[in-house]
Amino acid sequence: MNIKYFDNIKKREMEMPLEKMVKLLLALEIDNSFHIETLKAQAIIIRTNLLRMPKFLGGKEIINLNINSLEFCKNENKIHKACEETKGIVILFEGKPIDAKYHICCGGSTENAENVLGNPISYLRRVLCNHCEDSPYLNGEKIFTIKELEEKLKTKFHKIEEDIGTEVLDIIDNIKRDKQGRVISIKIGNRNFKGYELMESLDLNSTRFKIYPENIKFISKGYGHGLGFCQYGGENMAQLGKNYEEILKYYYTGVEVKEFPLPCIKKPIYGKVIVIDPGHGGEDKGHKGVSLGLEEKNLTMKLAQILKSKLKDKGAIVYLTREKDENILIANRIEKANEIQPNFFLSIHLDYYPNSTKKGLEIFYFKEDREAKALGNLILKNLKENLIPTRGIKEGNFYVFRGVKASSLLMEIGYLSNIEEEIKLSQEKYLIKIANSIEKGFLEYFVN
Repeated sequence: MNIKYFDNIKKREMEMPLEKMVKLLLALEIDNSFHIETLKAQAIIIRTNLLRMPKFLGGKEIINLNINSLEFCKNENKIHKACEETKGIVILFEGKPIDAKYHICCGGSTENAENVLGNPISYLRRVLCNHCEDSPYLNGEKIFTIKELEEKLKTKFHKIEEDIGTEVLDIIDNIKRDKQGRVISIKIGNRNFKGYELMESLDLNSTRFKIYPENIKFISKGYGHGLGFCQYGGENMAQLGKNYEEILKYYYTGVEVKEFPLPCIKKPIYGKVIVIDPGHGGEDKGHKGVSLGLEEKNLTMKLAQILKSKLKDKGAIVYLTREKDENILIANRIEKANEIQPNFFLSIHLDYYPNSTKKGLEIFYFKEDREAKALGNLILKNLKENLIPTRGIKEGNFYVFRGVKASSLLMEIGYLSNIEEEIKLSQEKYLIKIANSIEKGFLEYFVN
């Protein structure tokens, strides 16, 4: 299996075998003087992320590396050993590679995903960690001038000429002034001073003074976003005799660490999880054809079954939100999809516009869902190549989009109010052409 990257020297896209890429990234991403078990844990994390993310499998983004500038460190043999002894091993949650976040030093505890990413992730839960107490990255500080803070934060502070008395709690506070603005008393540190005492001690010109900080120091504990694997914590655990599996299972909640079959020529989207939602069902028949009386619920189911078979043949794990002719509430479809946590969710429907010649397949994606838009455009391209009438791709604000926690597309595969299109939709070979176009779109998105 090859990973694509962009070579900044040659200015072109290149390919490299997965395991070689793991070695290169491992040399860059962690202190390679660390214990071999720590390096193994990091190698597995890198491999997991390379397998999980579509962009690393040749989606719309690729790894941007200057390979020619990479030189193996003095611990090249350890890097090689860590990768070879974990070859093919990844971190799985419910059978799928996880988003294996990691950082240098957590400073005492890792973080819950919702506090960083905005949504909860079962395997990225906070764990207490006293293993990184000796890390050189445990404490850090940065000092900023007022002007620098204003520029970086795009904020404004009171100007010094304004009549203000600034307090810096626990350092300089409890400032008392008379009506003319002279300082009567002030607390600095753990001592109280009268205004004139401070004037004499600091050789100030008068007791009518203001306090205004020129610099502000931020003191931080730990290094990084705090999600997932703490490298220095893992190193301490390894030094105490823990192996890579024990380390990874400590920092990632409820995961498995084991070998994972790689995509191959016959199964290019092996392990990708896709949920297909055949619209309507049961007493909810959806639209009805104007000429042949075709029912939307039956056509969506037929296409979903054809597409499921094709994607499974290419290695994907495919679920349908309904397996038979039954009415399932949208909320229940959303709940099922979120339990499965797919790579993509695809909802299939048909359109109807009375007394109109409108026809063509239309694709919708939720606003700012770039991955769904990218996949939708690939599907649209293949539909056009198969001479299937289309009406383009556009943003949609469907309820299902707002509920499903995965990149989602909704497809209206034609108009049952159009006699010509209804006749085409009645033919299985036409539905197969649509399924072929969707299948090819998925393959191009994940593989090419």
